[in-house]
Amino acid sequence: MPELLEFDRHAILAGEIWRLWTCHLVHYSTQHALIDLATAASAGAVALPALGWRRLCLAVALTAPLISGGLLLLAPDLIYYRGASGMAVMLVVLAACTLWPQAGPRARAALALLGAALAVKIGAEALGYATGWSDLPAGVRVAWQAHLLGAAAAVLTVKALRVRTSSR
Repeated sequence: MPELLEFDRHAILAGEIWRLWTCHLVHYSTQHALIDLATAASAGAVALPALGWRRLCLAVALTAPLISGGLLLLAPDLIYYRGASGMAVMLVVLAACTLWPQAGPRARAALALLGAALAVKIGAEALGYATGWSDLPAGVRVAWQAHLLGAAAAVLTVKALRVRTSSR
């Protein structure tokens, strides 16, 4: 079943566009799925009060194919992809953006440091450094482009949904 839902470049280009959404639902291992689920659920819970269910679900539904489409364009060597880590990064950045307006100077400094840590993490992944937390099978590398696209999708979501990100 996962093979019918995963990001498969050739299948997507042959018209199986549902994979742009479903590839974020299937994973390579239970540990991989649990890490993505915990991250996405925690970040979603932080963003929910500021966005509400409707806008949060809309953000998830619209950014999933953006991330997958970005993988088609920016990672031509990526044939298969499974996982919600791009979506989890999108939700983490979105949550940080919803916290920013009411955050004091110390909280904003902490959010900025967390943003810098995310940038370093994505950069390290792009250079081939990755942790073994996700329990990916041999030969499967972290798709750092999905993480970068998730962060970019969050910024677009903030603009599109008119999320307030600065205090007035």
